Amino acid sequence: MKPKFVFVSVFLLLAFLGTACKAETVEPTPNIAGTAAAMAETIVAVQLTKIAQSATATPTPTPELTRTPTPTLTFALPTLYPTQKVGASTCLLAHMVSETIPDNTEMGQGEFFEKTWDLQNVGTCTWTNQFSVVFHHGDQLGAPGRIYFPGTVKPGESFTLRIPMIVPAIAGDKLGFWNLESATGQAFGTTTSGLFWVKIVVEELGIAADDDTTGLTDSGYLYDLWTPISAGSVVTTGEQSSNISVGDTKHDYSRQGFVTFDLISIPLDATVQAVSLVFEGRDLHGTPFEDLGCMGVYRYNYGNLDPNDFYTGTPGGALWSFCSANEVFVGIARMGGPDATVNVQNSLGGKIQFRFQFNTDTDKDGVDDYINLVPNLKIEYTVP
Repeated sequence: MKPKFVFVSVFLLLAFLGTACKAETVEPTPNIAGTAAAMAETIVAVQLTKIAQSATATPTPTPELTRTPTPTLTFALPTLYPTQKVGASTCLLAHMVSETIPDNTEMGQGEFFEKTWDLQNVGTCTWTNQFSVVFHHGDQLGAPGRIYFPGTVKPGESFTLRIPMIVPAIAGDKLGFWNLESATGQAFGTTTSGLFWVKIVVEELGIAADDDTTGLTDSGYLYDLWTPISAGSVVTTGEQSSNISVGDTKHDYSRQGFVTFDLISIPLDATVQAVSLVFEGRDLHGTPFEDLGCMGVYRYNYGNLDPNDFYTGTPGGALWSFCSANEVFVGIARMGGPDATVNVQNSLGGKIQFRFQFNTDTDKDGVDDYINLVPNLKIEYTVP
């Protein structure tokens, strides 16, 4: 059957070509249907010829296709502040020239210090006083959460960034991370790291002590009062709470906090050397330090707390004063002055009570501005 089809197809093709030659001098009328049919027959003939050839020729092995493996998708966690190299085309980039307080510097509990970095602008954009260094995570060490640059720093120029800090009362390694932010809030880092850090080692003040027990120190004994024997707060309206809540409410009612510590375990013949106040916890609502001023801690004998203990006079004689939320930081010890030491000394053998109150009772803005506190007392003393 295959030779007949080939012969007929070839005959038809030759007939078509002969007809075309005879009609060279005549302007033909297009025959679209005929042309299409002829083209189809030609295609069929060519295909049949290939089939015949393939039947007689030695088949060439079809090369095996090499399959490209389907790529496996991988998902990497994004780098928040990737490291960039000096010389890269970038707008925001700093180079750390030097710093103070090397890593693993040993420091005493409650010690104030200033961490500084000398930074050079190696980017292409000018830094302004709207740029800032921002706490990122870890141990904040009593520092503000944000500190603005002191002025304009052009590309190639350097400046010293200073952050005041305080050593926490809890011993051990402390590590806090920071990053830089532009005026529009874009985070950036240094040529060696996206974040930079402060790492110190807090020395042991004495043997760790449980509640109502003492530890021996180089200068005497340490008495840790981690749990007040009573605490609470009173609102202007007379409402009471078991929380030590200080500030004002959205109804513009003032809150004052009260706390009692038992000193019965300290010997009566002890000499108090130092007194520290530590906040183990805090819960901030609104902006009380911005709106109400500083929070003072006052010696106050209230006995059993009741609504009449709300203090309506002008506060004065604070034993401690805290003027920002960052000062009321978890684990940060604030040493009291001589008045605090004397008040504790005079209360040995019994208990001591304090009142927490802001300078301004309420700012009358109809917004909650208060802080809930968990204060602890640390007393160092000697005995004959």
